[in-house]
Amino acid sequence: MTPALDRVTVSIAAHYVPARIPFLARSLEVMIDWPVADAAITVVTNDAGLQDEPDFKRVSNALRTKGHSIAIDIVNDLAHPWHLTWWHKRHLRSWIKTARDGELFVYIEDDIAIPAEALAYFRKHVESAKSKGLIPGFLRIENAPDGRSIAADYLGPQTVTENEIVTLGGTRFVAPKFPYWAGFVMDSDLAGEYLASPWSDRKLADTMPQSNGHSCRVQSAWGLTYHKLPEGLFSRMIIPVDDDLQPLDNCMVWHTANNYSVSKKHGFGTVPAKAVFQRPGVNALLRSGRWQTSNFIRRLSARLRRSRL
Repeated sequence: MTPALDRVTVSIAAHYVPARIPFLARSLEVMIDWPVADAAITVVTNDAGLQDEPDFKRVSNALRTKGHSIAIDIVNDLAHPWHLTWWHKRHLRSWIKTARDGELFVYIEDDIAIPAEALAYFRKHVESAKSKGLIPGFLRIENAPDGRSIAADYLGPQTVTENEIVTLGGTRFVAPKFPYWAGFVMDSDLAGEYLASPWSDRKLADTMPQSNGHSCRVQSAWGLTYHKLPEGLFSRMIIPVDDDLQPLDNCMVWHTANNYSVSKKHGFGTVPAKAVFQRPGVNALLRSGRWQTSNFIRRLSARLRRSRL
């Protein structure tokens, strides 16, 4: 069994919008159950009004009761509001100077909840993954109205061949085509590599080929996803799967806004979490075709409804 952690440092980007406070509260609530002696949490925001919100005060008190700390870092005069998602790099540079072996740094946006089992999964596999130049990844999910877990960021099922599967310590992993989950987790080794890479600099990250078409918010959360990309894999992030290529529950993090799976405007947020990976063959082609057709009809119907308004 993986022993409890002494300390995890967390930085959360939370642009103050009153309607988003419930999302932030849900993200913080799961940290109450983390097997950590001290979760040192900093919420980076643009407005002090966030700390007066009842939901935020309630969950902050609960965290402090468990021995954790939570602070507000108010940031003003940003050239663009989205640059708030880059402020945690300062926290990371300070953290690495004193980080001890085994400690972790977590960055998330305000609507990402990392359950205790997901944190334990990362710790269990991080050393074996690093030995292969890889990083334990997470699959961002939403709880759809019909009760299914939906992969929030997938634009369709991903076909996986046997030679694309990596086995570490008896667990099989797949490098996802859509590795983004609006956060990252790093130990001191990964953090040192990241801070020495162009991906930790906003202007340099924007010049990287994988950044084409993506906002600075997305680039900020990629971390080392595309740095020193292993040959033949889509990213350094890997997702644990069972023999049927279904992602294991312990790698899933929750998008607390739950808005992609109910939206009719996007192509993502429509693939069940357990169906994101599939083996090649006729069945895979048929499933992919059905998904493409239903997704097209879904978006077309939504567009027609909007045009009548």
